[in-house]
Amino acid sequence: MSEGGPALALFARLAEAARWDDQVRRHEDDPWAYLRRKLLATEGPLREIKSGLLREARERLLEDLAKPYLAPGSLQAHKETFESLLTIGDFADLSFHLEVGRDRESRLDGARSILKAAKVPTLFDLEAVPPERRGRAWEKRVEEAGRRLGLDLLARLAERGGASPRRKASLARRLRRELAEALAMTRHEGGLRDEVTPYVLSRLEAATAAALRFLNAGPWR
Repeated sequence: MSEGGPALALFARLAEAARWDDQVRRHEDDPWAYLRRKLLATEGPLREIKSGLLREARERLLEDLAKPYLAPGSLQAHKETFESLLTIGDFADLSFHLEVGRDRESRLDGARSILKAAKVPTLFDLEAVPPERRGRAWEKRVEEAGRRLGLDLLARLAERGGASPRRKASLARRLRRELAEALAMTRHEGGLRDEVTPYVLSRLEAATAAALRFLNAGPWR
């Protein structure tokens, strides 16, 4: 999926979050606050991209459901696409209508009805609810992203070293380095990509959520 502006804006905010060079330091004096602010700035482009992905996924699904014959595995493939784009409730309702064995008309009408009213949650919506109300699938994605970013180690270092400006600057430097590695998928030889796939978006969204949890947690926030 090519999203042009929104994708470039998302990748640019994440790339800025991973930077702390002389140019940035001329205008910023708090690496921790700067990193957090740039991650929070991903909300607008992220929401726009996910809305576009949902529109495309909806069109593909309804087009397939209108056909007299569905290829083997196509329903499961569609469900996997929608899992990261819908709320838990909307995904459960859609999955019910996509069960194998349902007649074509009721499946199509049911899916169309669910997707017409479906809302697109971003990490900011999911993280705004209490932890016990977050879906297990989302928690698993964020936990896995946190492990890839090495946040367990960073949390231990933070707890041991306190919340001094020097310690926070050191932790922010380590986190920026890990984020930079995670952002490798957003680049090609010509610079930043201007397109994003559901897979790439899912990884970036979970990594952003994990990083913000770390930045907002504990006595070092």
